[in-house]
Amino acid sequence: MTTGARAVERDLAAPPAAVLDEVDERCRALAATAAGRVFSVPAGDAEAALRSECRSGAQYDTILSFMCTPQVTSLEDYVAAIEQILAGEGWILMVEPAGIGSGVLPRWLTARLRQPSPVPGTRDRDVVSAVRSRGLFITDIHRREAKSVPPEWRQYVELRARRQSPQSAGT
Repeated sequence: MTTGARAVERDLAAPPAAVLDEVDERCRALAATAAGRVFSVPAGDAEAALRSECRSGAQYDTILSFMCTPQVTSLEDYVAAIEQILAGEGWILMVEPAGIGSGVLPRWLTARLRQPSPVPGTRDRDVVSAVRSRGLFITDIHRREAKSVPPEWRQYVELRARRQSPQSAGT
């Protein structure tokens, strides 16, 4: 499985190979735990894909979000859209940057996605707080640090979340 992180072209903005290896490994391991109907949020245009799924009324048992948050306009709206398509007893599985700052990470994501650079104002957004603010319960959280890479690349978070109280589909 290619998670997208490995698809980056080799250029000056590309992350060190150790980051790609670690993120890909984490994404694959988390994706392997997905069950039921699965939706993987595409990194290239996450907001449009989620809007489309919300309009269609789709419901998924597992939603995968791997390195998508730097490209979204509103982290809170992104998590709300994920929650909208989450089935009553579904899971959200994420591997995302721990905080987006200036420097190499935004340039890498731009090169990886061949999209405009991350949305202005995304500096230091906290994925964990955004998930919790929606009333979702984080069952597993791992703050990861790739130690053998430059500081700009070190911090990311891996998490599993679900609703506090599972709902029946459509509520």
